[in-house]
Amino acid sequence: MFLPNTDCWITAQTLEADIYGRRIEGARRHERCGVVKLLVENGKTSVRADSSASRGNADEYVADAVLLFPATSQVQYGEKVEIAGFELKVSGVFPRFTVQGVLDHYQVELMTWA
Repeated sequence: MFLPNTDCWITAQTLEADIYGRRIEGARRHERCGVVKLLVENGKTSVRADSSASRGNADEYVADAVLLFPATSQVQYGEKVEIAGFELKVSGVFPRFTVQGVLDHYQVELMTWA
């Protein structure tokens, strides 16, 4: 049985957009979750299409996270999750069942919120 032990905030995304084309945020709700993996780092990324001598690069925040939410959670793909000061985007929601076939929790994969 899964018991969540960490606070997080989930913000729904509406279908409306602002003047810049970004989705307008909806209601913000508190939920409890469990952290399986939470890796957020500042990595180098190539910004050059050619291979010049300067080898231009830039910094990019990269996140790889897996959280567990209880079966009662309403977390959905595309929502924003705030945990430990990081803002992440839900990129996958996978139901996990007990050996009896009862929904136990959701495994949620997240990436950098952009």
